[in-house]
Amino acid sequence: MLNNFRTISGTDKIWRSATIYRKNLTDDEKAQLDSLGLDIIFDLRCRSEAREKPDYVPEGCAYMRLNTINAQKYRFVLTDLRSRMLAGHLVGPFEYKLKKNKFDSYPAIADSPVWGEVFAAMDRGEKILFHCTEGKDRTGFCAAMLEHCLGISDDEIMQNYMLSNELRPPKDRSKLRRIGFSQQLITDIKYAESTHEELLLHALNSVNEKYGSLDEMLLAKFDVTEERKAKWKEVYCLG
Repeated sequence: MLNNFRTISGTDKIWRSATIYRKNLTDDEKAQLDSLGLDIIFDLRCRSEAREKPDYVPEGCAYMRLNTINAQKYRFVLTDLRSRMLAGHLVGPFEYKLKKNKFDSYPAIADSPVWGEVFAAMDRGEKILFHCTEGKDRTGFCAAMLEHCLGISDDEIMQNYMLSNELRPPKDRSKLRRIGFSQQLITDIKYAESTHEELLLHALNSVNEKYGSLDEMLLAKFDVTEERKAKWKEVYCLG
């Protein structure tokens, strides 16, 4: 079973996951993806991440990469080789940049212009999988937004968001001390590799400040009306 691979709450037709790098998947994992009958995969990673670890895409399934955040502005949030190397050079007074970059990226993810592509696929009633690398941040916000549209409660949305820490726990980075990483930087890396209530709340608060509410943002940017939500519930919600 793929780590952090699951449906979003309330449906069996919208899936979320961590990376589905084709060279890392076992035959069983590929068969698992094949069996879903997916119509489209949305890859929420930047170009360099996707190039380094391209997706496994089942036959007959469409693929679309959505550049969720500005790759240069939020460099330390990314997982490509260059970003990891840059993080290793954050020393002394610059160590704070990793955690700050993570924190600052959440409002940008929430206000990304790409989400309309996901909503369009839902209008078509397509079976969807979306993912980033760890399946926690870009994927976590997308899941929270779609669950909100499908009428899932705020408490359940937060529980689902935080569940990623159990399904894909942060790695032990203690060995980085041997190559010169400070303990503070290792602590910040662990923070960046985890989900935190404060991050999702930060994203939602930024939406509230700019638009008034998540619903008003969805309406203003993507024309997500109550009628569209009702149709999505008919197509996607169980029971």
